[in-house]
Amino acid sequence: MKGFVFGENIERNETSIRFLAGRAFEALEAKYDLVYVVVGTDQSPGRASLENEFAAEHRKLVWVPFYPERFRRWQTLFDVSCILHDDKSSSFAVRNEEGAREQPAYYARLKKLARQEIYDKHRRSVEENMGLHPDILAPVLRERPDFFILPSALLDHVTDDVLQIADALAIPTLLLVAGWDNLSSKGLLYHKPTLVGVWGEQSKNHAVEVQGIDADRVFSVGAPHYELFRNSEHVDRTPLRQKLGAPQKGNLLLFAGTLRLFDETQLLEEMDRAIELGTLPPMHVIYRPHPLRSARLHEGDFFNHEWHHVTMDPQVANSYRTRTQDDFLSRFNHLTHLYRAVDAVVSPMSTVLLEGMLFGLPTMAVAFGDGKHSWSADKVSRMLHFKELYEVAELLVCRDRADFFPLLRQLVSKIGDSAWSAALRQSTAYFVYQDEQSYADRVLSLVETMLSRVNQPPIYDSARVKPGKRFVVRNWWLRSRIRKYWRRAVREIVK
Repeated sequence: MKGFVFGENIERNETSIRFLAGRAFEALEAKYDLVYVVVGTDQSPGRASLENEFAAEHRKLVWVPFYPERFRRWQTLFDVSCILHDDKSSSFAVRNEEGAREQPAYYARLKKLARQEIYDKHRRSVEENMGLHPDILAPVLRERPDFFILPSALLDHVTDDVLQIADALAIPTLLLVAGWDNLSSKGLLYHKPTLVGVWGEQSKNHAVEVQGIDADRVFSVGAPHYELFRNSEHVDRTPLRQKLGAPQKGNLLLFAGTLRLFDETQLLEEMDRAIELGTLPPMHVIYRPHPLRSARLHEGDFFNHEWHHVTMDPQVANSYRTRTQDDFLSRFNHLTHLYRAVDAVVSPMSTVLLEGMLFGLPTMAVAFGDGKHSWSADKVSRMLHFKELYEVAELLVCRDRADFFPLLRQLVSKIGDSAWSAALRQSTAYFVYQDEQSYADRVLSLVETMLSRVNQPPIYDSARVKPGKRFVVRNWWLRSRIRKYWRRAVREIVK
């Protein structure tokens, strides 16, 4: 039997790489004939190395062009679905609030479509106009796969096109969720997959309650990249701390930055000064800015300050300076060493909170705003995937800047508390499923479950499908848009 595994390699996207890094499809490759279909551009980072790697391992790779204008139509539908269903998830409400603030005219237009009967009609019209992605459809009709595997962040450059084709041809599809917040913050799936593999019980609830997927179609399989976190105990921390440029003795705290907007430099300055004055316990801080961090409007450069007890993680120092992206796999391998080297974790609302807990590290969430940016940690803290995290008694949550130092002292006091660490590890079972099997084995089992439920093969012979539109931007199209713009501007001036 043959399966298609979909991925993308566009801009800063890491969805596919997470699964490849976690060797998610090894067990499937041993039993089925797999074809990897990757959507990208000629300028996609690492395209040549990816093609060479697949050729060396004798994996079949099909490269599919990415069409931004086609994706823009999917994104607009995603935005409308968030507005229409903001009662299903607080994450949708936060996105809508920020979107309306940043693009008021655009969101005003979308709100007119945010009624169920209007949205359904509009969606059908848009999809009929687009048709099926022609360059994904072509290899599907040529190779006639028996099933699809779709690693997905929901709002990405491949999911909607693949599910649309799967629906049209009745192809069994297993959607594997890539990120912790995807099901609760990345819009609603209109075309539903056959089965869904989620991180754990929390995201299973999100699949059912937010996405409206039947519970018997949702299975907990864990997170592929967290396979690298296995066997994390009994390591020599001396070489790990040496690589970080950190002191060999004393408490080492990881301050992990957020993707969203937060003045981390100012808070680190306050911590550094307090450690120097003795108002905080002796410790050294490793600062790891988020490698994909949004550009700050009101934050000083870390390297323009003189630090006494704070060091930037050398693995991300270059990307911080140049605002460029580093390699996901090397970054994640480094993270496994970093968590083993530190004693506690502080973060303004990022997945690092969950990762620190997986290692049993005393962990504190910074859930207050910086007073400078709108979409700051206070707003991020309202997103749905954090809700149950706050119910973990051992997780410290700081919602007021005035409480930051007192809670930081409490955090340091829990270093070395084995019962505290064990409770943190135990609490993560609700968020990330783990057992003795590998992620790859769980995926294989899930594919076999899916195929056992299928009553008929894909309808390649009876379906009447034709390629849809690419929406390639031509020069004539651009010129016409410019002409319309200037005509409209002239009319406004005349008025």
